[in-house]
Amino acid sequence: MRYRATRELFSHLRPDTTRHRKLLEQLNLTRPLSHTALFVLHFSIHCFFIYFLNVNPVNADHSIPHTLHKSPIVDQIIIKGLHKTKAHVVRRELLFREADALTGTLLLDSIQRLKNLRIFTRVLPYIELKKNHHIRLTLVLEERWTTIPYANINSGGDTFYANAGAYDINAFGRFIEVGAQYDNWDGENGGVLWYRNPRILDKRLLGGIDLWSSKRPRSLFTPSGENQGNYIIDQKKLKLLFETEIRLWFVVGLDLQFSQTDIFSINLNKKIDSYTADLLSNSASSSEISATFSTRIGKLNYDNYLISGKQSTLFLKYAGEEIGSEAHIKKIVWENTIFWRLPHTANAALRFNAAAIETNLIQNLFYVGGFKHIRGYYDGQFRSKAYWLANAEYRIPSLKNNWLVIQHIFFLDVANASNRLSDLSQLKKTIFSAGMGLRVISPKVYSFNGRIDIALLSSQKTQSYISFGAQQFF
Repeated sequence: MRYRATRELFSHLRPDTTRHRKLLEQLNLTRPLSHTALFVLHFSIHCFFIYFLNVNPVNADHSIPHTLHKSPIVDQIIIKGLHKTKAHVVRRELLFREADALTGTLLLDSIQRLKNLRIFTRVLPYIELKKNHHIRLTLVLEERWTTIPYANINSGGDTFYANAGAYDINAFGRFIEVGAQYDNWDGENGGVLWYRNPRILDKRLLGGIDLWSSKRPRSLFTPSGENQGNYIIDQKKLKLLFETEIRLWFVVGLDLQFSQTDIFSINLNKKIDSYTADLLSNSASSSEISATFSTRIGKLNYDNYLISGKQSTLFLKYAGEEIGSEAHIKKIVWENTIFWRLPHTANAALRFNAAAIETNLIQNLFYVGGFKHIRGYYDGQFRSKAYWLANAEYRIPSLKNNWLVIQHIFFLDVANASNRLSDLSQLKKTIFSAGMGLRVISPKVYSFNGRIDIALLSSQKTQSYISFGAQQFF
């Protein structure tokens, strides 16, 4: 008989921990049992002790029947619900195969790995008891729409940005990402083509390539937000990416970049300072050959629009004459994110980033503010060689169903940017903003997330209170 572990069954187990309740919600454990209840109970208790309490049930309670001490053997794995995705994509994410013993940890971790692909809206395991302590496992999956044509218009931080293109993270049903995009920054045209394969040779090895040809206006500001003029960056870039997963929680990567950058149409006004003018005169054009090493610790777990987990990533970039680069760059970036799942399908999120760079090229400096850093300020308002920032959000939906989620957010952004590391600790130079926003999400469609944010409070006066676009702020 086929069965699925149920909320009623788990409710008899103690203690009733928060982690217990979260897992029940993630696995959608709702149907009652009618047959083979004893076996289900044994297997569920095993899952509970291994996954929630991280102890062996043999040591935890000697009264548990001997059946628990022997993990069931998987005779057959059946995959249902696939229309586009190849069954091979699902099987290679599983931590077990036919004829393997199945433990609670292996089953739960495999389900989470499938969810983390972000190409399925739902992953449901069913188990059928057979003779001699053997089972048949059926995985019922619901695919998400992943072929995404799009057109975005973003406005915020005194900058207009529009793009249009198409991409698919599950191209040909093989969990390969391909995409093409046309973009327009304040009337300047550009575009990018990209390819990603996260499972080269069926290993947890990512390889990718980006081809860029873009022109982007860059506005210049004084720290107080007064416009100093602008210039346009014309960049041609080839980027090769590699990542390998050493452990589920430990990833290392290497990016190789070859680019040619030209600066033209420099338009300055009386607000320009001598330091910025000197940077522009020394940054007319440059070719770059660089290598970036990255290491990521931790793991984020996805369940549709909800996220949980911790992740820390360190990037080290170098470009210099030794590897044939005209541009000289030494750069370090440290990025950290934490997500908590809360009652009422709410999320709390925290990000902390810090970075420093050694370069004399103005286009390679950090431009903090606007779209990606701190809301309520002009895009790139704070130009610097070092910065830190922190963003906190509370996200809670007012409407949620299989097709549409309306999510409300409340945010606080804090940052400090300077050319000297010693200045980053000075409170008087710290900037902040706080406000609220709205997200329109479709769980059935990958990456469908429109956003608008309003900065109600800020440490400096600015005309950039509202920003809107696509995707979460982080």
